[in-house]
Amino acid sequence: MANIRNFAGIGLLILLAAACGPTPELATESTPAEHITPVRVVAVELSNAARELRLPGVVRAAQRVEPAFLVSGHLATRFVERGERVTTGQPLAGLQNPALEPSFIAAEARVRELDERLRQLGADYERARELHAQGLASAEMLDRTLAERNATREARAQAVAGVSEARDQLADAVLRAPFDGIVSDLLVEPGDFVPAGRPVLVLAGDSGLEVEVHLPEGLARRLSPGEVVEVRAVQSGARIAGLIREVGLAREGRPAPAIIALGETNAWEPGISVHVALSHAEEAALTVPVSAIVDPGTGQTRLFKIADHRAVAVPVTVGRLIGARVTIQGEIVAGDRVVVAGHQQLLDGEAVRVLP
Repeated sequence: MANIRNFAGIGLLILLAAACGPTPELATESTPAEHITPVRVVAVELSNAARELRLPGVVRAAQRVEPAFLVSGHLATRFVERGERVTTGQPLAGLQNPALEPSFIAAEARVRELDERLRQLGADYERARELHAQGLASAEMLDRTLAERNATREARAQAVAGVSEARDQLADAVLRAPFDGIVSDLLVEPGDFVPAGRPVLVLAGDSGLEVEVHLPEGLARRLSPGEVVEVRAVQSGARIAGLIREVGLAREGRPAPAIIALGETNAWEPGISVHVALSHAEEAALTVPVSAIVDPGTGQTRLFKIADHRAVAVPVTVGRLIGARVTIQGEIVAGDRVVVAGHQQLLDGEAVRVLP
């Protein structure tokens, strides 16, 4: 009996050991964990900040002129040099035209001739009137004498106007300064033939400085005279306030011009290259950091926004730069969170973990 009990105990131990041991036929394979990419995000912003444009220009005198002769001829004399300061009425250059003085002399002679003719016709009219009163001359003769005298008076008036014109042309053979200023350039040398209307020199006045800039398309209607702008010298970096004085309209082949009057300054002079800084409000636009934009090389830019802890690829159209951000258009709204770091190998729909 004792042996039977011992064998029974040993069997029980074997069964217990077998129950506690591994059972390979029941083991299953474990499922791998989903990969989660750490990323950093920022919010999409709605921007309506002012936009600054820098337009190039050159400082020039606000009062300037390029005087020219009204008749053709040869430049006989030049009374000034480049850089010379002149005063109003000072002679600048003289023209030689052999026909000017003879024309003036002939016009004066014509007036003297008509004066003599008028004296004779006046005497003839008085005699005709006396004879008509005595019945010795017809009314027709009296009327004819009167008409001839009146026609001669009209001819004399025209001759006097011709004298004035010839005198003016003779006087115009000498160019004179219309205002105080500086001779900034000489365009014709003595002895050169000068057609009527061709500029002979350039005169810059002392009544302030200005800059002309050409406005991009659509900007002219956003500006108005009286607005204050900043003007910066290219070389020195000096800055001065400017006032928009005139805004023109664009025409075929040329953008709209704008004239900027400069403030009082003794440090600037004509010829300085400048930039005119124009600020104007832009329409509201969505912006993201430049680092949020992904270009896979297909020419279709996109970014990743976060939705339900996953990265969703959104095609966007990129606009202008505003500092370190860029305007975008696409299926996205202000406040959406977009990935700015960690998206180099990111896939559409991939799970992400937002880093603080």
